[in-house]
Amino acid sequence: MTTSGAELPFRKRFGYGIGDLSFNLYFTTASLYLLLYYTDVVGLSPATGGWIFAAALTWDAVLDPFMGYVASRTRTRWGSYRPYLLFGAVPLAIAWALIFLPSGFTGTALTIYALAVHMLFRTCYTIVSMPYLSLSAVMTSESNERGVLASFRMVAATGAGLIISYFTLDLVKAFGGGDQMRGFLFVALLFGTLATLILWFTFLNTTEEVAAEEEKLPSAADMIRMLRANSAFWLVGGLMLMTAMASTFFSKAIPYLFKYGVGRPDLIGTALATITGCAMISIPFWTQIMKRTSKRAVAMSGPSLGCIAYTSFWFVPMDRPDLLLGILVISGFATGAGYLTFWAMIPDTVEFGEWRTGVRAEGMLFGFVSLVQKAALGFGVGLLGEVLTKIGYVANQPQTPETLANLRMMMLAAPLAFAAAAVALISFYPLDRKRHARLVKALAWRNRRMSPRDVM
Repeated sequence: MTTSGAELPFRKRFGYGIGDLSFNLYFTTASLYLLLYYTDVVGLSPATGGWIFAAALTWDAVLDPFMGYVASRTRTRWGSYRPYLLFGAVPLAIAWALIFLPSGFTGTALTIYALAVHMLFRTCYTIVSMPYLSLSAVMTSESNERGVLASFRMVAATGAGLIISYFTLDLVKAFGGGDQMRGFLFVALLFGTLATLILWFTFLNTTEEVAAEEEKLPSAADMIRMLRANSAFWLVGGLMLMTAMASTFFSKAIPYLFKYGVGRPDLIGTALATITGCAMISIPFWTQIMKRTSKRAVAMSGPSLGCIAYTSFWFVPMDRPDLLLGILVISGFATGAGYLTFWAMIPDTVEFGEWRTGVRAEGMLFGFVSLVQKAALGFGVGLLGEVLTKIGYVANQPQTPETLANLRMMMLAAPLAFAAAAVALISFYPLDRKRHARLVKALAWRNRRMSPRDVM
């Protein structure tokens, strides 16, 4: 392993971090609005729309470890991971636009078409996003610097989330002129163009400094052995699984709650923007707390705050949107803590696995963790669509009191259980700043990059 522990210049930090904005123009838009688009614009049932989303995202998740493996073994003059940003950006944008292109199909043909183009998009997304995720582990080997990279990523991601959640429906209305399908298509084209330009910017402003030697490329069997021994990775993966499920059940139901329960569809963008905006605002705060305490402490704070938010949301009446928005502020801070520490912890588990087994495979690790994230989101959205159908949801019609009560119960019980499980899991995380630094030095000595004296 070639080490690089120096502080990265702002250009590289910004260049890497801004890349997450491009992915969130796709991922967050799909997460927040695609189910609503399927049910209230295309006309699919909530169950059908939800399981299309789940099937495509599960396909994406299954591809992630494979793509991570392929990317880690790629060797070009631009490095292992950066070429995918350069050459994959345009196909990704085209596949994204196809989701919103009117097909003229109905019934079963419409379902098949929606599933096919969604799976095409997810395939292109994996081909570009997995190398990007792995890039942070090869830009630097220093734990604090990886935390800084994660904070730049989270600011960009939450900034994108703020823009998407607040402005998307207004842009749909402006571009569509009353035709929501046309409006969504134009927004998709706009977001795809912006994402392509940003990915090219990231390619130009990042470098790969930490790389495995060619002769030390691990086999698939070696990677599996490393995964089995990497307890730190599985604990962080469990954190992601639990927080993603909690977030999915809570945030993806917000558009339906504000449209039908509160009776204020005009506040959907404000509600979603409150969560993402507060998550963005919280990143510098949590970054400082992380530096003063530990990644584990901040990781536990996120779902703990989430438990408070989910419980409080249940007790607020639907005729008090001001109080509901206030609770979403807490949810936003919880989101910021959880996702910042998650993406700051994962690169450290690369060295933990290498120390335990001698196998370094950041591409495979990021692939599996992305699998967990996407599988949780896909299953959560699919289950949400199924639940909406079971509780009697009918698109663009007034909902019964029983339907609304069941919707609120779903937004309490499931997120609360998942958040509590996340706190329990991450309490066992074995790495802190000092131990990780010792691991990096031990690995450098093992690879004859420094003297044994420097490890002590």
